Amino acid sequence: MDRKQQIIERWGDWLPPDPHRQWVLDQTVKGRASIVQPESDEPPLLLYEDGGSMVLPDVRWAGEGRPWSAGDPEIDDSGERRNTKYYDVCSSVDDFKEHVAAGSAKLSEERENIDRLFEDIRHMIGRMYRRQREYTQFADRLAEILADLQAVEIVDRAPSDDGLAEIERMLVADEADDAERLNELAEQVRDVASRQEARLREHKAAALAVLEAYREVKGPRDWSDDEA
Repeated sequence: MDRKQQIIERWGDWLPPDPHRQWVLDQTVKGRASIVQPESDEPPLLLYEDGGSMVLPDVRWAGEGRPWSAGDPEIDDSGERRNTKYYDVCSSVDDFKEHVAAGSAKLSEERENIDRLFEDIRHMIGRMYRRQREYTQFADRLAEILADLQAVEIVDRAPSDDGLAEIERMLVADEADDAERLNELAEQVRDVASRQEARLREHKAAALAVLEAYREVKGPRDWSDDEA
């Protein structure tokens, strides 16, 4: 099953009709946007890294130009989840500049729409700012993990090599009756392996911490195409 079909199967009931649906599918397949559903009882969002969050069923596209959301701006009172008219700040600025080009009378007439554009811009700038902070925190966490990883001791294998070589020498020299010495050398070998196993567990824990940090910064976003 290709990526587009997976999206249709997962989100088909929420996708807008064609041609809007096709634009949504293209954007998600290209990795430009992710479909997320922060609240199970709310419609999912088409979430962009560059700021916008458009309610999925309300996404509209005329086949050319800027796609937009046909829905109302606010999703909840917190402002964290906002249905922006466009998917990025540039589209919002371009819309405002078109109003400017139409003259001051048009600016006054469209004041309500302009106010929404400005609130959308504030929301998108704020969301990207918070996202940058999340990446900075991710970098700090990676630095901590790296420091832990670099501090893990690399166990010297020489005692094991020396012990095995000495055992082999004793066996060749018919000194196999010295059981105490043979057992001592065998334990010397075991000690190296035991310490290696413990250090490897520490290495693995650090590697898993990197994976957990990645999952945390990724959140609900669909990065499957990037991961592939």
